[in-house]
Amino acid sequence: MVGSVTVTHQDPGVQPERTLLSWTRTSLLLVVVAGFTIRWAPHHGAAVLILFVAALVTAGGITVTHRRRLNSAVQGIAQERYRPAVGSVAALAAAVAGLGVAALVLLSVT
Repeated sequence: MVGSVTVTHQDPGVQPERTLLSWTRTSLLLVVVAGFTIRWAPHHGAAVLILFVAALVTAGGITVTHRRRLNSAVQGIAQERYRPAVGSVAALAAAVAGLGVAALVLLSVT
């Protein structure tokens, strides 16, 4: 890979592209969740902004790392040694669980 050039493989439309679309949908969903949390602000105060920012930062992190994950997957297919993005999935799971717990605490305390 040189700069922002994407590595190619022999079978366009296979797993790396579908996985990229899945990460994009996840990022979009987090933006929607951030929008819903803002609706709680009149009832639960400024603490909602922490959830809002956390959801947007998580969505931004997914978006920023798109290209790296795609290139890694394509190179794995080309070299026939695909390595799953365990770290990315674990980080996303932790972020979503953290957002959920924080939302529950916020709703139950205020």
